[in-house]
Amino acid sequence: MCRSIMLTQCVSIILIACYTASASAFNVMVNGMPGPMATAAAEACLRKNMDLCPFAMTGPDVPPQTILVTDPDTGRSASVDLIPSSSLSTLKARLPTSPNTIAIDYTHPSSVNSNAAFYTTSKIPFVMGTTGGDRPLLLSTVTSPPHYCVIAPNMGKQIVAMQYALETLESKFPGSFKGYDLKVTESHQKKKADTSGTAKAVIGNINGMIGSSSFDVEKDVVLLRDDVSSANFGVPEEYLDAGHAFHTYTLTSGDGSVEFELKHNVCGRRVYAEGTADAVKFLGKVMKEKGEEGAR
Repeated sequence: MCRSIMLTQCVSIILIACYTASASAFNVMVNGMPGPMATAAAEACLRKNMDLCPFAMTGPDVPPQTILVTDPDTGRSASVDLIPSSSLSTLKARLPTSPNTIAIDYTHPSSVNSNAAFYTTSKIPFVMGTTGGDRPLLLSTVTSPPHYCVIAPNMGKQIVAMQYALETLESKFPGSFKGYDLKVTESHQKKKADTSGTAKAVIGNINGMIGSSSFDVEKDVVLLRDDVSSANFGVPEEYLDAGHAFHTYTLTSGDGSVEFELKHNVCGRRVYAEGTADAVKFLGKVMKEKGEEGAR
């Protein structure tokens, strides 16, 4: 069995069952802070009684700094030194001081592949929720040689379950929506740089049920990234910049007489942060049970 756990829609349901796993004796290096998603994941780790690594990677243009991460629910806190990715030698020099480290990656699409290479060469198991990058290259990086990791475009367990259900429908009823037209609209905060990885996965499943579709995931998704458009789409004002993910997929029959709509709207980042922390616990559990040889 390969040590890489690629959580795409085909196998990501495994994450649903892992959330009760107990925390192990490891430190969590949360890379991407002070970005809001990475910070939310760090808070979730503290909330679930995990310890944060005292240092982590930040963006190349972010100045070195020390931040205090505090979980508002439990009051647990930890100081973390942020080291720019442009100073990897400094980060590598500190790795021996924090054994049994698992990394979380919520950085930037442009850093996906270079970060994965860093984790594999440094032998750091990791959970990656960052979307984008060269995904085939990412898969190759973590499978040759095999490396412990969890990679998913969406860490919300309930949404992962929905994706699994859609894949099941696609496999059991291919072409069941033949002749239908697909329209997809998704809204995210302005700073999200790319099309949602979840939308791409869901569109792939729906296209399978259509059988053949001219829908181009790179060109035909309507991306809402401004406050007016997002508010008109139903996003509450307080979540326009605080983080949201509103997705609507509409299937319409060729004659316009039948319409199906799939919608999932998320306000805030907590559902993703909680799922990410659960994935860390799951990965730690797998590593403890299987070890270096047992997981092959």
